[in-house]
Amino acid sequence: MATMSDSPDSSLPLPAARVGDADRERAAEQLRVAVSDGRLDLSELDERLTAVYGARTRADLVAVTFDLEPVRSAARPLTLRTKSGTIKRTGIWTVPAEIVAECTSGTIKLDFTQAQVHDREIHVQASAKSGSVVLVVPHRGWSVVMEDVSSSSGSIVNKVLGDANPYGHTIRVTGGVTSGVIKARHPRRRFIDWLRGRPHPNALTS
Repeated sequence: MATMSDSPDSSLPLPAARVGDADRERAAEQLRVAVSDGRLDLSELDERLTAVYGARTRADLVAVTFDLEPVRSAARPLTLRTKSGTIKRTGIWTVPAEIVAECTSGTIKLDFTQAQVHDREIHVQASAKSGSVVLVVPHRGWSVVMEDVSSSSGSIVNKVLGDANPYGHTIRVTGGVTSGVIKARHPRRRFIDWLRGRPHPNALTS
């Protein structure tokens, strides 16, 4: 029979969360952006990059980047409205920190897979009466939060799984659906890949 001394000591601290190469690269990019903004000089960049590529835990990365939170973009919000047509933002486009997407019975599609994004957090205010607002995000380094979206008889679908990455991008969706749909998903596989059972080339694999 187990005794009190056999039980693990709950007062002991949990092991620090480890980081991978993708986390280090995102932190390194944050440093390079800070240089372009004038918040770091080149000597500081060299010193911090050495620390980033030697980091083993998230705490190590936070210690290097904690004073370099991204400066929120001063660009005007992007406002997209359609009654029965289709509006797309795909390919290479610059993403502002605020996006308003209002759809009556058409479709608004925001594809972030090749977009230029300077803000860590993006707010999308979405409204879909009987149409659809679709967000397509990369498989790596992105999260979508839909905690403040209401629906009458429509659908709210978030297929972007996983917790927010402290060094990635987060899209926060607010708004509402009447009888339409607001959906977030990853890029679809090519037909030939689907036919052969291949995962998307950028998908996370175990």
